[in-house]
Amino acid sequence: MFDDIVLIIASIGILLASFRLWVEKDREKMVYARLHITGVIDIACIVILLVFKQYLLALTYLVLVPFSAHAIANADYFDELKKQ
Repeated sequence: MFDDIVLIIASIGILLASFRLWVEKDREKMVYARLHITGVIDIACIVILLVFKQYLLALTYLVLVPFSAHAIANADYFDELKKQ
C-alpha cells in the first residue's frame, strides 16, 4: 500500500515536471532552468528505485546525475564566455 502511494506521488511529480520542461519558453539562462526541472525528475526516479528496492542502481544514479548536470552547466557557462 505504501509503495503504491509513493509510486503515484512520484509519477505525478515526474509528469508535472516533464510538462513544465516541455512548455517552458526559451529565455536567457534557460539551460539552468531546464537542469533544475530535470533534477526534480531525477529525484523522483531515485525515490521510485528505492521503493522497488533497487538500492545499488539508486545509489549509482544519485552519484552520476549531479556530475552530468554539472558538466552540462559548466559547458554552457564556458560557451557563454567565448561568445562575449
